[in-house]
Amino acid sequence: MNLKKIFFMAGVVLFSFQANAQREIWDGQYNRLGLQAGANYFNIATNDLPVTPKVSWTAGFTARASFYEDFQFIYGINFYDFQLDIDGRKKVELTTPLQAIEYSMVGVQGSFLGSYKLLDHHLSIEAGPVLQVNGRLEPRQDKELWYLANYNIQAIEIEKVTPVNVNFAIGVSGGFEKVKFWLQYQYGLNNMLKGLEDENLQEKDAGFTNPKGHLSIVATGITMFL
Repeated sequence: MNLKKIFFMAGVVLFSFQANAQREIWDGQYNRLGLQAGANYFNIATNDLPVTPKVSWTAGFTARASFYEDFQFIYGINFYDFQLDIDGRKKVELTTPLQAIEYSMVGVQGSFLGSYKLLDHHLSIEAGPVLQVNGRLEPRQDKELWYLANYNIQAIEIEKVTPVNVNFAIGVSGGFEKVKFWLQYQYGLNNMLKGLEDENLQEKDAGFTNPKGHLSIVATGITMFL
């Protein structure tokens, strides 16, 4: 998965939206482009790996447009840096003490959410689908050859997680015309660990067969509208 091409395409879409977005407000109508940044708390909900979620950053752009009365559409592209820990051991012996193996993964998300205004432009709830394209789940370089938890599998061997994921997002945003704060939760609808089925890891450890895991993301931040 070449993420440089993905970032380039996202940039093209960004400038396209920026060229077409209108900053008009009349009779309750609203159409603005905004830049946003914040933090995410990333986890993989799974029973197959001892995962510890961690905090990292997110940034991107969004457009908010009126649809009908108190309903709006929110769409945009966000870039994510995901971080988490998975328990592992330095040596193959199961008696070796468990320590955290740091993992990181970059991703790009395209979202299309429906929004309902609870209090004019000051408070809204929103929900909708999110398409995520991500790179590999990469362990810290000096721990690539460590072993995962109680498995005979090395940290680097679970890099190839599913590269395309579909999430469902729900959230709330509030603030003012030009500045809004937001909080969002996302849950992955597909099995993020399904990509590991092609790695034949069950041949190395029969206990690691058909692993299942779903993305779980809490994100919060601020949006500045142009």
